[in-house]
Amino acid sequence: MTYEQFLLSKMAEECTEIAQDALKTQQFGFDSFHPETKMTNTEYLANELNDLFAIIEMLSEYGYFNFQPDRDAIDAKKEKVLKYLQLSKQLGKVDS
Repeated sequence: MTYEQFLLSKMAEECTEIAQDALKTQQFGFDSFHPETKMTNTEYLANELNDLFAIIEMLSEYGYFNFQPDRDAIDAKKEKVLKYLQLSKQLGKVDS
């Protein structure tokens, strides 16, 4: 495995952990906390997002990936998500 492949696997791992924490937050809420660590789901999500950004930064530092957030692409995605949210509401799949 190359260093590039290693970092890409770490990126996938962090994305999986973000997905897992997002699903736990959906089920239990942002303010719910782990009984042993006392960390809230908000804290878990923030930690995992920071871990992902660290890997993205490492990929950029080593010249594999030069990610720069694209405000126009981000805004377009937000519009698309809101468009489909409205459709989901119309279909009765999401509460108002």
